[in-house]
Amino acid sequence: MLILHLLDIEKSKDALYGIALEIEDLASHVVLECQITTSPMEAFADTDIAILIASMPHLPGMERIDLLRANTKIFRETGEALEKVAKRSIKVLVVANPCNTNALVTMKYAPSIDPSQFTGLSMLDHNRTVAQAARKLGANTDHIRNVIVWGNHSSTMFPDLSHATLLDPGTNTISSLKGLVDETWSRGELLQIIRNRFKEIINRRGMTTMSTGKAIADHLTHWTNGTLEGTHVSMALPSNGEYGVPKGVFFSYPVTVSYTGKVSVKTGLELDDFAKEMICQSYEELKAEADLALKLAEEEQ
Repeated sequence: MLILHLLDIEKSKDALYGIALEIEDLASHVVLECQITTSPMEAFADTDIAILIASMPHLPGMERIDLLRANTKIFRETGEALEKVAKRSIKVLVVANPCNTNALVTMKYAPSIDPSQFTGLSMLDHNRTVAQAARKLGANTDHIRNVIVWGNHSSTMFPDLSHATLLDPGTNTISSLKGLVDETWSRGELLQIIRNRFKEIINRRGMTTMSTGKAIADHLTHWTNGTLEGTHVSMALPSNGEYGVPKGVFFSYPVTVSYTGKVSVKTGLELDDFAKEMICQSYEELKAEADLALKLAEEEQ
Protein backbone atom coordinates (compact mmCIF):
# COMPACT_ATOMS: atom_id res chain seq x y z
CA MET A 1 0.00 0.00 0.00
CA LEU A 2 1.22 3.49 -0.88
CA ILE A 3 0.99 6.75 1.03
CA LEU A 4 1.81 9.51 -1.43
CA HIS A 5 3.34 12.84 -0.38
CA LEU A 6 2.88 15.41 -3.16
CA LEU A 7 5.15 18.47 -2.93
CA ASP A 8 5.09 21.72 -4.90
CA ILE A 9 5.60 25.44 -4.41
CA GLU A 10 2.89 27.55 -2.76
CA LYS A 11 1.55 29.13 -5.96
CA SER A 12 0.95 25.64 -7.42
CA LYS A 13 -0.85 24.29 -4.37
CA ASP A 14 -4.28 24.44 -6.00
CA ALA A 15 -3.05 22.42 -9.00
CA LEU A 16 -1.45 19.98 -6.57
CA TYR A 17 -4.82 19.52 -4.90
CA GLY A 18 -6.30 18.80 -8.31
CA ILE A 19 -3.74 16.04 -8.84
CA ALA A 20 -4.67 14.58 -5.46
CA LEU A 21 -8.32 14.54 -6.52
CA GLU A 22 -7.43 12.70 -9.72
CA ILE A 23 -5.42 10.14 -7.77
CA GLU A 24 -8.43 9.60 -5.51
CA ASP A 25 -10.61 9.11 -8.60
CA LEU A 26 -8.33 6.32 -9.80
CA ALA A 27 -9.89 4.15 -7.08
CA SER A 28 -6.54 2.39 -6.94
CA HIS A 29 -6.28 -0.51 -4.52
CA VAL A 30 -2.58 0.29 -3.93
CA VAL A 31 -3.00 3.94 -2.85
CA LEU A 32 -3.94 4.17 0.81
CA GLU A 33 -3.61 7.94 1.21
CA CYS A 34 -2.51 11.04 -0.69
CA GLN A 35 -1.16 14.08 1.17
CA ILE A 36 -0.26 17.46 -0.36
CA THR A 37 2.23 19.94 1.06
CA THR A 38 4.45 22.89 0.16
CA SER A 39 6.98 21.98 2.86
CA PRO A 40 9.95 19.76 1.89
CA MET A 41 10.32 18.85 5.57
CA GLU A 42 6.80 17.45 5.64
CA ALA A 43 7.12 15.78 2.25
CA PHE A 44 10.34 13.89 2.97
CA ALA A 45 9.66 12.88 6.58
CA ASP A 46 9.58 9.07 6.91
CA THR A 47 9.54 8.68 3.11
CA ASP A 48 10.88 5.48 1.55
CA ILE A 49 11.21 6.77 -2.03
CA ALA A 50 11.61 10.36 -3.24
CA ILE A 51 11.00 11.12 -6.92
CA LEU A 52 12.32 14.60 -7.70
CA ILE A 53 10.51 15.77 -10.82
CA ALA A 54 10.30 19.57 -10.73
CA SER A 55 12.99 22.04 -11.75
CA MET A 56 13.23 25.53 -13.18
CA PRO A 57 12.44 25.37 -16.93
CA HIS A 58 14.58 27.16 -19.48
CA LEU A 59 12.73 30.44 -20.01
CA PRO A 60 13.13 32.68 -23.09
CA GLY A 61 16.20 34.87 -22.77
CA MET A 62 17.59 32.93 -19.81
CA GLU A 63 21.34 32.36 -19.80
CA ARG A 64 22.63 28.86 -19.05
CA ILE A 65 24.35 30.00 -15.85
CA ASP A 66 21.09 31.54 -14.58
CA LEU A 67 19.21 28.31 -15.22
CA LEU A 68 21.90 26.28 -13.49
CA ARG A 69 21.96 28.71 -10.55
CA ALA A 70 18.19 28.42 -10.06
CA ASN A 71 18.20 24.62 -10.18
CA THR A 72 21.26 24.35 -7.99
CA LYS A 73 19.40 26.33 -5.31
CA ILE A 74 16.34 24.05 -5.58
CA PHE A 75 18.34 20.84 -5.27
CA ARG A 76 20.67 22.14 -2.57
CA GLU A 77 17.60 22.93 -0.46
CA THR A 78 16.13 19.52 -1.33
CA GLY A 79 19.31 17.80 -0.18
CA GLU A 80 19.32 19.79 3.04
CA ALA A 81 15.72 18.77 3.77
CA LEU A 82 16.50 15.11 3.06
CA GLU A 83 19.47 15.35 5.40
CA LYS A 84 17.30 16.66 8.22
CA VAL A 85 14.18 14.48 8.05
CA ALA A 86 14.48 11.57 5.60
CA LYS A 87 15.11 7.96 6.49
CA ARG A 88 18.73 6.97 5.98
CA SER A 89 17.42 4.13 3.81
CA ILE A 90 15.50 6.42 1.44
CA LYS A 91 15.84 5.85 -2.31
CA VAL A 92 16.14 9.14 -4.22
CA LEU A 93 15.44 9.26 -7.96
CA VAL A 94 16.19 12.58 -9.68
CA VAL A 95 14.22 13.15 -12.87
CA ALA A 96 14.33 16.94 -13.26
CA ASN A 97 16.88 18.22 -15.75
CA PRO A 98 19.79 18.52 -15.76
CA CYS A 99 19.15 15.31 -13.81
CA ASN A 100 22.76 14.08 -13.51
CA THR A 101 23.99 17.32 -11.99
CA ASN A 102 20.83 17.87 -9.95
CA ALA A 103 21.38 14.41 -8.45
CA LEU A 104 24.98 15.32 -7.60
CA VAL A 105 23.95 18.53 -5.82
CA THR A 106 21.18 16.76 -3.90
CA MET A 107 23.56 14.04 -2.76
CA LYS A 108 26.24 16.54 -1.69
CA TYR A 109 23.82 18.30 0.66
CA ALA A 110 22.55 15.08 2.22
CA PRO A 111 25.93 13.70 3.32
CA SER A 112 24.66 11.22 5.93
CA ILE A 113 22.61 9.33 3.32
CA ASP A 114 24.68 6.70 1.50
CA PRO A 115 25.58 7.79 -2.06
CA SER A 116 24.22 4.47 -3.34
CA GLN A 117 20.74 5.72 -2.39
CA PHE A 118 20.82 8.40 -5.11
CA THR A 119 20.16 7.76 -8.80
CA GLY A 120 19.34 9.80 -11.87
CA LEU A 121 16.86 8.82 -14.58
CA SER A 122 18.38 7.50 -17.81
CA MET A 123 15.70 4.82 -18.26
CA LEU A 124 13.80 7.18 -20.56
CA ASP A 125 16.71 7.24 -23.02
CA HIS A 126 17.17 3.49 -22.46
CA ASN A 127 13.53 2.84 -23.41
CA ARG A 128 13.82 5.11 -26.44
CA THR A 129 16.83 3.10 -27.61
CA VAL A 130 14.98 -0.19 -27.11
CA ALA A 131 11.99 1.13 -29.08
CA GLN A 132 14.14 2.26 -32.02
CA ALA A 133 16.06 -1.04 -32.14
CA ALA A 134 12.80 -3.02 -32.04
CA ARG A 135 11.33 -0.85 -34.79
CA LYS A 136 14.44 -1.33 -36.94
CA LEU A 137 14.29 -5.13 -36.55
CA GLY A 138 10.51 -5.53 -36.58
CA ALA A 139 10.80 -7.12 -33.14
CA ASN A 140 8.88 -6.93 -29.86
CA THR A 141 10.44 -4.49 -27.39
CA ASP A 142 10.27 -7.20 -24.68
CA HIS A 143 12.74 -9.25 -26.71
CA ILE A 144 15.41 -6.50 -26.89
CA ARG A 145 17.70 -6.56 -23.87
CA ASN A 146 20.98 -5.13 -22.59
CA VAL A 147 21.07 -1.86 -24.50
CA ILE A 148 23.10 0.79 -22.67
CA VAL A 149 22.86 4.56 -22.41
CA TRP A 150 26.17 6.04 -21.27
CA GLY A 151 26.85 9.46 -19.81
CA ASN A 152 24.84 12.63 -19.40
CA HIS A 153 21.13 13.08 -20.13
CA SER A 154 21.97 15.58 -22.84
CA SER A 155 23.10 15.86 -26.43
CA THR A 156 26.30 13.96 -25.50
CA MET A 157 24.57 10.78 -24.28
CA PHE A 158 25.68 7.59 -26.02
CA PRO A 159 23.05 4.93 -26.80
CA ASP A 160 25.02 1.73 -27.28
CA LEU A 161 23.77 -1.48 -28.94
CA SER A 162 27.11 -3.28 -29.00
CA HIS A 163 26.18 -5.51 -26.03
CA ALA A 164 22.44 -5.73 -26.73
CA THR A 165 20.66 -8.97 -27.57
CA LEU A 166 17.49 -10.17 -29.30
CA LEU A 167 15.44 -13.11 -28.05
CA ASP A 168 13.76 -15.32 -30.64
CA PRO A 169 10.75 -16.66 -28.72
CA GLY A 170 10.09 -19.32 -31.33
CA THR A 171 13.44 -21.03 -30.88
CA ASN A 172 14.29 -19.53 -27.48
CA THR A 173 17.67 -18.47 -28.86
CA ILE A 174 19.47 -15.20 -28.12
CA SER A 175 21.39 -13.30 -30.80
CA SER A 176 23.71 -10.33 -30.56
CA LEU A 177 22.38 -7.16 -32.15
CA LYS A 178 25.86 -6.50 -33.53
CA GLY A 179 25.19 -9.05 -36.24
CA LEU A 180 21.66 -7.83 -36.92
CA VAL A 181 21.92 -4.03 -36.94
CA ASP A 182 24.14 -2.00 -39.23
CA GLU A 183 26.70 -0.11 -37.15
CA THR A 184 26.41 2.85 -39.52
CA TRP A 185 22.77 3.16 -38.43
CA SER A 186 23.34 2.52 -34.72
CA ARG A 187 26.16 5.07 -34.48
CA GLY A 188 24.66 7.55 -36.90
CA GLU A 189 20.90 7.84 -37.25
CA LEU A 190 20.08 6.14 -33.93
CA LEU A 191 22.52 8.35 -32.06
CA GLN A 192 20.88 11.48 -33.42
CA ILE A 193 17.33 10.21 -32.81
CA ILE A 194 17.99 9.50 -29.13
CA ARG A 195 19.95 12.69 -28.52
CA ASN A 196 17.28 14.86 -30.13
CA ARG A 197 14.12 12.99 -29.11
CA PHE A 198 13.33 15.17 -26.10
CA LYS A 199 13.64 18.36 -28.15
CA GLU A 200 11.46 16.95 -30.93
CA ILE A 201 8.65 15.98 -28.54
CA ILE A 202 8.83 19.29 -26.64
CA ASN A 203 8.62 21.21 -29.91
CA ARG A 204 5.55 19.21 -30.96
CA ARG A 205 3.55 18.97 -27.71
CA GLY A 206 5.43 20.79 -24.96
CA MET A 207 5.87 17.86 -22.56
CA THR A 208 6.96 14.21 -22.31
CA THR A 209 4.64 12.99 -19.56
CA MET A 210 3.72 9.50 -20.79
CA SER A 211 7.17 8.25 -21.69
CA THR A 212 8.75 9.86 -18.62
CA GLY A 213 6.14 8.33 -16.31
CA LYS A 214 6.75 4.87 -17.80
CA ALA A 215 10.52 5.32 -17.44
CA ILE A 216 10.15 6.30 -13.76
CA ALA A 217 8.02 3.21 -13.15
CA ASP A 218 10.54 0.98 -14.93
CA HIS A 219 13.47 2.48 -13.00
CA LEU A 220 11.77 1.98 -9.63
CA THR A 221 10.64 -1.54 -10.54
CA HIS A 222 14.24 -2.51 -11.29
CA TRP A 223 15.53 -0.73 -8.17
CA THR A 224 13.04 -2.36 -5.80
CA ASN A 225 12.58 -5.80 -7.38
CA GLY A 226 15.94 -6.36 -9.09
CA THR A 227 16.91 -6.94 -12.72
CA LEU A 228 16.39 -10.23 -14.52
CA GLU A 229 19.33 -12.63 -14.42
CA GLY A 230 21.70 -12.00 -17.31
CA THR A 231 20.34 -8.53 -18.03
CA HIS A 232 21.34 -4.97 -17.26
CA VAL A 233 19.57 -1.62 -17.55
CA SER A 234 20.72 2.01 -17.55
CA MET A 235 20.86 4.23 -14.46
CA ALA A 236 22.81 7.37 -13.58
CA LEU A 237 24.98 6.81 -10.50
CA PRO A 238 27.82 8.59 -8.71
CA SER A 239 30.89 7.42 -10.60
CA ASN A 240 33.56 5.46 -8.76
CA GLY A 241 35.96 5.28 -11.69
CA GLU A 242 34.19 2.59 -13.71
CA TYR A 243 35.10 2.56 -17.41
CA GLY A 244 37.63 5.33 -16.84
CA VAL A 245 35.08 7.91 -15.68
CA PRO A 246 36.58 9.77 -12.69
CA LYS A 247 34.70 10.36 -9.47
CA GLY A 248 32.77 13.59 -9.01
CA VAL A 249 29.93 13.20 -11.52
CA PHE A 250 26.69 11.26 -11.90
CA PHE A 251 27.13 9.08 -14.98
CA SER A 252 24.70 6.76 -16.73
CA TYR A 253 26.01 3.19 -16.69
CA PRO A 254 24.80 -0.33 -17.39
CA VAL A 255 23.71 -1.70 -14.01
CA THR A 256 22.39 -4.85 -12.40
CA VAL A 257 20.21 -4.78 -9.31
CA SER A 258 19.93 -7.56 -6.72
CA TYR A 259 16.58 -8.63 -5.26
CA THR A 260 17.53 -6.63 -2.15
CA GLY A 261 17.89 -3.43 -4.20
CA LYS A 262 21.69 -3.23 -4.37
CA VAL A 263 22.70 -1.45 -7.58
CA SER A 264 26.02 -2.46 -9.17
CA VAL A 265 27.69 -1.19 -12.33
CA LYS A 266 28.04 -3.99 -14.88
CA THR A 267 31.80 -4.13 -15.32
CA GLY A 268 34.03 -6.00 -17.76
CA LEU A 269 32.26 -4.94 -20.97
CA GLU A 270 34.62 -4.34 -23.87
CA LEU A 271 34.59 -0.87 -25.41
CA ASP A 272 35.97 0.06 -28.80
CA ASP A 273 37.62 3.40 -29.55
CA PHE A 274 34.36 5.00 -30.70
CA ALA A 275 32.58 4.08 -27.46
CA LYS A 276 35.50 5.32 -25.37
CA GLU A 277 35.46 8.65 -27.20
CA MET A 278 31.70 9.06 -26.72
CA ILE A 279 32.04 8.31 -22.99
CA CYS A 280 34.93 10.78 -22.69
CA GLN A 281 32.96 13.56 -24.41
CA SER A 282 29.97 13.07 -22.12
CA TYR A 283 32.20 13.04 -19.04
CA GLU A 284 33.90 16.30 -20.04
CA GLU A 285 30.51 17.98 -20.39
CA LEU A 286 29.33 16.60 -17.04
CA LYS A 287 32.54 17.61 -15.28
CA ALA A 288 32.23 21.24 -16.42
CA GLU A 289 28.55 21.31 -15.45
CA ALA A 290 29.18 19.71 -12.05
CA ASP A 291 32.05 22.05 -11.21
CA LEU A 292 29.95 25.11 -12.02
CA ALA A 293 26.88 23.82 -10.15
CA LEU A 294 28.82 23.06 -6.97
CA LYS A 295 30.51 26.46 -7.14
CA LEU A 296 27.11 28.16 -7.46
CA ALA A 297 25.73 26.08 -4.58
CA GLU A 298 28.54 27.22 -2.32
CA GLU A 299 27.98 30.86 -3.31
CA GLU A 300 24.29 30.56 -2.34
CA GLN A 301 25.12 29.53 1.23
